[in-house]
Amino acid sequence: MKTIYRMLGLCLLVVTTSSCLKYDELRENPNNPASVPPSLLFTAVTPGPVSAFSDAYQDPQYHTFATADSGPLSYKYGGGTFYFGASSAANSTLRNIQKMIQEAEKANTPVYVILSKFLKAYYYSLMTRQMGDIPLSEALQGEKFPKPKYDTQKSVFIQCLKWLDESNNELGAFILANPGASVDGDIYFNGDLKKWQKAINAYTIRMLILLSKKEGDAELNVKGRFQNIVQNPAKYPLFSSLADNMQLNHRDEDGFRGTYNPNTGILREGVLYVDTYIDLLKKYLDPRLQVVADPTPKALAANPTNETAVRADFASYTGASAAVTAIANNQRKNNGELSKPNEKRFWNFVGQPSILLGYSEQELNIAEAANRGWITEHAKTHYDNGVSASMAFYNAPIGDYLTVKAPYVGGPDGLKLIHEQMYLSLAENSGAEAWFQNRRTGIPEFKFSGVNSVTKLPVRWAYPSAENTDNTENYRAALRAQFGTEIDDRDQVMWLLK
Repeated sequence: MKTIYRMLGLCLLVVTTSSCLKYDELRENPNNPASVPPSLLFTAVTPGPVSAFSDAYQDPQYHTFATADSGPLSYKYGGGTFYFGASSAANSTLRNIQKMIQEAEKANTPVYVILSKFLKAYYYSLMTRQMGDIPLSEALQGEKFPKPKYDTQKSVFIQCLKWLDESNNELGAFILANPGASVDGDIYFNGDLKKWQKAINAYTIRMLILLSKKEGDAELNVKGRFQNIVQNPAKYPLFSSLADNMQLNHRDEDGFRGTYNPNTGILREGVLYVDTYIDLLKKYLDPRLQVVADPTPKALAANPTNETAVRADFASYTGASAAVTAIANNQRKNNGELSKPNEKRFWNFVGQPSILLGYSEQELNIAEAANRGWITEHAKTHYDNGVSASMAFYNAPIGDYLTVKAPYVGGPDGLKLIHEQMYLSLAENSGAEAWFQNRRTGIPEFKFSGVNSVTKLPVRWAYPSAENTDNTENYRAALRAQFGTEIDDRDQVMWLLK
């Protein structure tokens, strides 16, 4: 007991002394902290992946939704999102990145400052790809620039590429000076900074490929930047296998379940694969088809004693049409004529991992650069790597696929093949990347119909509606500069696509 009293007395002395020395700290509201660990902010601002069979994957025509009361499929997009909004934590991502930088500097944890450059490049490049010109140089400076001007899309890409290069170089130097160091709050790589450096460069590869229409622009220097990365692997490490994927694995816990799971029965009832995707798999007798889809109920019923043979037959699979009404697809579904997602693979709490940025995409991007003559690498090598990685992701037997069914060929036909394989590789993963790829390449050919209120895919999102009232002059000036009109239309062609 004496020991306990002695300890309590010592604690009281410490508390009394601290209260005299740090009175202001005791006045702080613990429910409204003035300081937050940078690791918590890092978790909050790291972009999350989109899980399979979410709405984002209907636009690139991987799947559709059809029930008796489903509305028509529509591509009439609403407004885009500015990630520097201040109305709530949910839409203040770039402000929270600024806060993370401040907290990291106070805590002397420079790795968060380094990674903030990658994060800023990610969000600004996403905004400009969606909408066109956006505020950047005057953004997030409310006192000085309450109504920020819009920067040109070209200047936004140049700044993003600069941030990505700086982030790679600084992270490489940090890893060298701090062997074994990691980063807390990491949702993807368990703190592995070497994998973060690979992700930075894989993302840079993605950005450079998306700038393919600007390959002759000397200021952008797309070819030179691409060559610099591929030819200097020690300085610019890249993903080397599926193990490097920037992805999340699902499990039966709140916040970790994928979209398509036994708690969401309406999806099991209504989700159908679309023939845009299914027919391309069938075109190449692609073994991924049997992994991702179930045969139509009609095909199974026609041969009830030999399910194995039915599943092996590519004719057993049929996709819904994106060019008819949901009611028409629902009728065909009720007749047993359409394929649903493979029940064993997807209808559980694990499903497949949700990828934000993957090895297969990286390799097919490099194959495209080689096909275009940007680099001296062999396009076939990276094409084979990319396709093989996608097959392995699905655990599909590759067999003679790369030698007989879909072997790489050079020239324009090879480029089309790369784009088709990219579409197949991005199925139900990597968010809107398949949509952005199709907007750039036109491959595969999407299907539209007037019955679904649209006959073509819009090429951009409109700006947030608040811009017309809160930042009127700069908003309208940006529209005039880009499109020659103050009308904010989804069919206007931005600089990136010209």
